[in-house]
Amino acid sequence: MRASTRTSRIAAYVASGALVVSGTVLAATPAEAVTYDPQPANQAATWLDGELEDGLMHNPNFGGFDDYGLTVDTGLALEAVGGHSAAVQDIKDALADHVDDYVTPFGGPHSYTGGLAKLAAFVGHPAATTFGGQNLVTQLEARVASEAPITGRIEDTGYTPGSQFDDDSANVYGQAYAAHALANAGSTKKAAVTAFLLKQQCPNGGFRLDFTKSKTAAGQSCTSNASAQTDATAIALLQLASQSGSGSVADAITRGETWLRSLQRCDGSFGGGTSTEASNANSTGLVAWALGDSPASRQAAGWLRKHQATAQDSGNSLASETGAIAYNDDGLAAGRTEGITEAKEDEWRRATSQAAPGIRWFSSDATPAINLSGPANYRKQGTRHVLRTTGAAEGTVLCVTGPSASKRGFATETGWNSTVTLPAGTGTRTYTVRDSFGNSSAAAVKVLGKKTLPIYKTKSRVKRSGWITARIGGLASRESAKIWYKGNVIRSGRATTRGVFSASFKVGRSLGQKSIVGHGKFGDIRRGATTIRVVR
Repeated sequence: MRASTRTSRIAAYVASGALVVSGTVLAATPAEAVTYDPQPANQAATWLDGELEDGLMHNPNFGGFDDYGLTVDTGLALEAVGGHSAAVQDIKDALADHVDDYVTPFGGPHSYTGGLAKLAAFVGHPAATTFGGQNLVTQLEARVASEAPITGRIEDTGYTPGSQFDDDSANVYGQAYAAHALANAGSTKKAAVTAFLLKQQCPNGGFRLDFTKSKTAAGQSCTSNASAQTDATAIALLQLASQSGSGSVADAITRGETWLRSLQRCDGSFGGGTSTEASNANSTGLVAWALGDSPASRQAAGWLRKHQATAQDSGNSLASETGAIAYNDDGLAAGRTEGITEAKEDEWRRATSQAAPGIRWFSSDATPAINLSGPANYRKQGTRHVLRTTGAAEGTVLCVTGPSASKRGFATETGWNSTVTLPAGTGTRTYTVRDSFGNSSAAAVKVLGKKTLPIYKTKSRVKRSGWITARIGGLASRESAKIWYKGNVIRSGRATTRGVFSASFKVGRSLGQKSIVGHGKFGDIRRGATTIRVVR
C-alpha cells in the first residue's frame, strides 16, 4: 500500500538526516606525494549550487516540498569543497526561516532531535545560539537524557506510543552531530553526549546505527560486530574529529578508520548498510571524506570519478549535468540514456552531496606498476602457495583472481602476500592481481595433477644380465622423473619437452618377475609401473 503524502514527506525530512556529515575532515599523512585534481570536486559543487532554489533544495515529488535535510547536506558539501561561500550563506539564510519546519515538520507533534543536532552542527558556534531567532544549543541540551542507563543519549520529543508518531527515531547520526555541535559550543553536556556516542562503537571498530531499543535496558553499548555500518561509522568519525585531542576519542577514531579501510572493495568503492550493501556513491563518498588524505580515499575518489557526469558525456543525456555524481552503475547508465529525470533528481542530489567532499582526493597521477610473482617450477595440485605482489603504494587495495581463488588485501610497505590453493589437474594456472587504478599483473603457476603414468619397455622377457630400455610417458614438459628397478633408482633427471623420460639398464642375474616403477615429480600422485620376466 502506498504511504500517504503526509507520511512520505515526513520520511523524506527524516531520511535526509542520514545523508550528511560535518565539514570537519580527518586528514592523514599521505604515503607518497600526490597531486590532487580539484576539477571533479569543483564540478560537483557547482552542479549542487545550481540545483538550489532560493537557497533550498526543492523536491518536486510527493506534491512538492522544500527538503531542508538535503539542503543542509548540500551546505556541508559546499563548505567542504570550498569556493561557494555565497551559496552556503544563502542556504543558512533560507534555513533560518524554517527551523521549526525542519525540526518539527507540520507543526508536530513529533520533533526530531537528529535534525536539530545536524542543523546546529552545520550552523556552527556561536551562530547556532541565535539562529533564526532560536538557540539551537540550549534546545539540543534539553533533549539530552540525564538519567541512567541512557545518560547522554539524545531523544526526540512529541512521540506518542500507539500513534503514527510512536517511535523515538534518534540514532547514531544525530548523536554524532550533537557531540560535534555541543563540543564546539563548549556545552556542559558535551562529555555525556560524546561518551554515549562512543558506546555505540562495536568491538570491530565500526559504529552501529540504531541505539538499544529499550531505554531501560542495562546494556546500551554495541556488542555485536554484525551491527556495525559503514555510513554510521564515517559520520561518527567526522563528527568526533573536533575532539580528537581526547585520548578515548582518538582511540575510537583510529579503530574506526582501520575498520573502514578493511571494507574497501577491489574497485575502490564501499557499500553501506543492510539495504545499501552494494557499491554506491553515498557510502564511498562518506568514507573517503572521513579517511581524508589517504590511499583509501584516493582509490574511492577514482571510483566516484567514474560515476560522475563529465565532458565525455557531451553526446548523451547527461551533457548538461556536468559534475553530478550517480548513485551507482545503473544510475549512471540510466542518466546517460534518459537524463536526470524528475523521479531520479533526488537520488542524484543526495549522491552528489555526499560524494563531492570525497572526490576531492581524485588524482590523475600515474600510479606505480604492480607485479605478481608466484612459485617457480611445478607445484602439486591441492597445495597452498604464496603469490607475492610488489610495487603497489602502501595502503592500496589489491585483488587476486584465478582458478578457485578470489583474494583481497592491502599493500604494505614491502608488498602483499596472498595464499592460493592450487586446483586439481595438470596445467598452467594463471592468476591476476589488480588495483583500483587499473593496473594489473599476471603470474603463471605450473600445476601437476594426479595421473597414472604409462611405462613402456622394449621387452617383456629378458635374459639374465641382458639390457632393457624403459620409458615413462605422459609426463609434463621437463618434469623431473625417476625410474626404479628392484627398489633402486636406475636414473633420475628431467623429461623431454614432449614429456618422455627413459633409461637403459641391465636386468641382473636374478630370475623371475621384476618390477619397473616410474615416478614423476610427485611420486605419490604421479607414478606408474610394469613388470618384466628375467629368464635363463
